[in-house]
Amino acid sequence: MHGDGEARAMPARRAPPSPPPWEALPLVAPLLDAASLAAASCVSTSWHAAFAADYLWARLCAQHFPSALGLLPHTESSGDDRRCSSSPHRRLFKLFRSASVRCRALPAPRLALADVSFAVDIVTAGGGSTLSFLVAADRAAAPAHVKNSAGLFLFAVDLSDRNAAIGAGEWRVRWTAVRTTTARRGRGEEEEEPAAAAAAAVLMMDAKVPAARAAGAVAFGGRGEAGVAARLPAPGCGGAKLDAEVVVELAGEEKVVEKVRLGVMCECRYVCADEGLRYLQHFLL
Repeated sequence: MHGDGEARAMPARRAPPSPPPWEALPLVAPLLDAASLAAASCVSTSWHAAFAADYLWARLCAQHFPSALGLLPHTESSGDDRRCSSSPHRRLFKLFRSASVRCRALPAPRLALADVSFAVDIVTAGGGSTLSFLVAADRAAAPAHVKNSAGLFLFAVDLSDRNAAIGAGEWRVRWTAVRTTTARRGRGEEEEEPAAAAAAAVLMMDAKVPAARAAGAVAFGGRGEAGVAARLPAPGCGGAKLDAEVVVELAGEEKVVEKVRLGVMCECRYVCADEGLRYLQHFLL
C-alpha cells in the first residue's frame, strides 16, 4: 500500500520502433512486385528514391512487357543511375499494364434479358403459318442440361402442348428479337401479366430448312431435330461474325413440334448471355 502522499510510478512507455536503415531499402526493393513498389514509393522521399529507381522498373518491363523496351532510347547505365528517381521504365510499365487491364474489362451490357422478347414464325412451304409464338427471353432461358447452356445465349421454348405438326416438305423459320417496354402495375397486382409494347426490333433470321434435311429429321417414327443457321448482320462497322441458330425438336411421323431452341453462335460455340446482349443493343437501343 502506498501512502496518500506517495506518487505512483508510471509504467515506462516503449519507444517507437526506429525506421529501417537507408541501406536496407535497396536490398528489399528487388524482391517486391510492381504493386508493392508503387505503394512503397509513396511513403516518403527517401523511400521514393529507393523504390522508384529506374533499374527496378526496367527489370519488371523486361519480365512482363519485353517488346515495350524498344520504345525507349538505348542509354548506358552506370552505378550512379541506380538511385535516380526519374524512371522512364516505370512510366512505360504503367502504360502497358493499363492497356492490358483495359483490354480484359468488357463493359456490362446496357440491355437485360428482361428487356428482350423473341418472335418466331415457322412457316410451311405452302405459305401457311404452322406455328408462331412470342416469348420473353428471361423466361425462355434454357436449362443446364440443354447443351450445358448455363450462362449462354441459348434459349429453349417448350411447345409440346401446341400439338402443331410441320409435316413433309420444305419449311422456313423467321426469328425476330424485340425490345419491349413494360407498363408497371400498381401494388397488389403483381400476379397479373405486365403489358408490353414493342420499342425496337431486329431480324435475327429468315431462312429455309431444306426438304431433304426436314425429311430426315425424324427416323422410324421416333424423335429427332432439324436446325438452320444464318449469318447475323455486323453491328456498325465490322464486328464479330456471329450466327443465329434455330433448332426444332420433332416427334412422330407428322413431325409434331415439341421444343424450339434459339441461340447465337461464334465459330461453332454458343456465346455467353452478356456477349449476345451486347450484340443486340447495337440494334435495339
